[in-house]
Amino acid sequence: MPQDDQVYVNVVKQDIVKYDVTVKSLIQEIREHNGTQAELDELGSFVHSRINQLREQIEELKRLAQEQDSESDRNALAEEANKSEKMLHDNHRAFRNAVLAAKLSINQRSKDELFSKAEVPDEGEGVLRQRDRMSREIMIKKSSQLTDDLLTVTRLIRDNTEKSSKTVDRLVEGSQTIGTTQEELKTMGSVIGQARKILNKYGRRENTDKLLIFLGLVFFLASCLVVIRNRFIF
Repeated sequence: MPQDDQVYVNVVKQDIVKYDVTVKSLIQEIREHNGTQAELDELGSFVHSRINQLREQIEELKRLAQEQDSESDRNALAEEANKSEKMLHDNHRAFRNAVLAAKLSINQRSKDELFSKAEVPDEGEGVLRQRDRMSREIMIKKSSQLTDDLLTVTRLIRDNTEKSSKTVDRLVEGSQTIGTTQEELKTMGSVIGQARKILNKYGRRENTDKLLIFLGLVFFLASCLVVIRNRFIF
């Protein structure tokens, strides 16, 4: 798989994990919910938004799996997408059950308030509701802040991955340059070796020429001596 594609696949996987953690956290808040129906509806709307984002990332992972050239990569991503889809269905079922349980709890509290003998004064009840509403708003803000922090971490991871990819590309280019230089040095070494052989050949030929000249000179001197000797004898 190309480096750029791998970076994007990792980002999609991180988004799936991030949204899954957020959905599970919100479902737990719904299970522990003791506020009003309006506050429950607000939490439910927030969960629906995160579930839709999780579904979009899973569909994106499926699309990436189909675009892979390698069969092993295609099968691996498809398997991860199937596991994530099963996780999405489990989250959706848990969300429905949590909302149902919270609604039953709200209805039960309403009945208890109606038939309670010890009624809480209106002013005290208003204070309690205001405190509960403020607590719920704080929890929602914390959940939103957690999501923003996860997005920031994802962007940092993506930036670091891109920097690592660029570093790897530079190292690959450097390795290619070194390989080219080595090939050029091998070629120059071969040329130098051939030149050395030629020089050695000419060196041997020069020694042969010197020997022939020396033998010719000796033959010439010997001929001269023979001629001079014959003249003195006759």
